[in-house]
Amino acid sequence: MPSKVYTISLNSETYIVVDFQILEGEVLAFVVRLVHIVGHEQNDVARYDTAHGRPHRDLVSPRGRLRSKSWLKNADFKEALTYAINDFKNNHENYVRRQR
Repeated sequence: MPSKVYTISLNSETYIVVDFQILEGEVLAFVVRLVHIVGHEQNDVARYDTAHGRPHRDLVSPRGRLRSKSWLKNADFKEALTYAINDFKNNHENYVRRQR
């Protein structure tokens, strides 16, 4: 099943990448990445995904390593996808600041 992918620009240095699979209105899987540009490098700051069969958020170190994982409780994939996008839109500055 092909993915649908799009980006949301937040400012000149930060953007969101949304990648999801949907079938008949149901979200089957997703990855939402918060990306911050430093110099010529594009670094993931945080991501929400469904890689373990449950929606969760990963905070990423500047070197790209997992710092922490937080599970989203009682959220279906569609709700979690919407939550992830809104969280990064509203809180991207805090995520970038915390990663440094």
